[in-house]
Amino acid sequence: MATIDALWDDLRNIGQTKLHRRVDDHHPLDLYAEFEPPAYPGLVLFCPARPPEPRQMKTIAIERGQRPDGLWWLRLSLQEPSLHTVFAGLSQDIIAFTRSGVSAEAAPAAILGRVERWRALLEGDRGGLSASELRGLIGELLVLQSLLDRHPLVEAVSSWNGPLGSPQDFMLPDGLRIEVKTTQPDADTFRVNGLGQLDPGADPMELRMFRLADASLETEGAMTAAAIIDSLRGQLESEPLALNEFNSRLAAIRWHDHPRHREYAVRLAGVHCYRVVEGFPRIVAADVPVGIDDVSYLVELSAASDFEMTGGIE
Repeated sequence: MATIDALWDDLRNIGQTKLHRRVDDHHPLDLYAEFEPPAYPGLVLFCPARPPEPRQMKTIAIERGQRPDGLWWLRLSLQEPSLHTVFAGLSQDIIAFTRSGVSAEAAPAAILGRVERWRALLEGDRGGLSASELRGLIGELLVLQSLLDRHPLVEAVSSWNGPLGSPQDFMLPDGLRIEVKTTQPDADTFRVNGLGQLDPGADPMELRMFRLADASLETEGAMTAAAIIDSLRGQLESEPLALNEFNSRLAAIRWHDHPRHREYAVRLAGVHCYRVVEGFPRIVAADVPVGIDDVSYLVELSAASDFEMTGGIE
């Protein structure tokens, strides 16, 4: 099964006109790779139903129309060459997402839905994630790494809900919720953002705390978000659906190749795991007066010591 980049390269090498090729022989939809010289890759769906009105973008042209035989088409084509890698990721995501469970009638809306998940990355700030964002991401990736060792790949990746806007970073099929925090090695507090972050309702919950020290790339044990992501992608290659979900979540947090992402390094200085149960120091919605919508506050780690899991993180 050829990658979308390989299909575009083949079409580029064939001739000087716009060409199409089906993404693969087994895909249930009429989905085609497109390439228009000199440098405009695209993805086209042919379908029986009129596609919804697309929300336009600056970097991708989104067009729809109807053929003489009555079939409709929906076309995505890249307009900004510097975003080729990101567009390839979006296209591969669409191909994988629509491979099963998406009818020809529902396909246009499904494709536009995937575009929306990638919109922030395609149109947002391309300056790279901040140091604090990279630290937080590293903590979440370390938890995901541990889950991949103990759960089916798709199940583990699908539990990573933080990038999708969920109150907690992970929610496993058995109901366990995991919130991830990163601090400096000498920190004696951590910040909680929102009333829902440490409120799992009736579900069990763990707080996993990573003490990360700033490091150089030459420091023993140094790690970067980019290196962890490369490793996880290699681990997920055997399961295309899991890899697709992983890449989609990375897109949701605006991850892309940027020098800063490979230069900012940390060293793991300590790991703690806490059970978030009755009595844990926290504020939840039931604790605040009517009229207060949200809060941000600091928790002293010493106040949470009684709830630390002595066995650590599995």
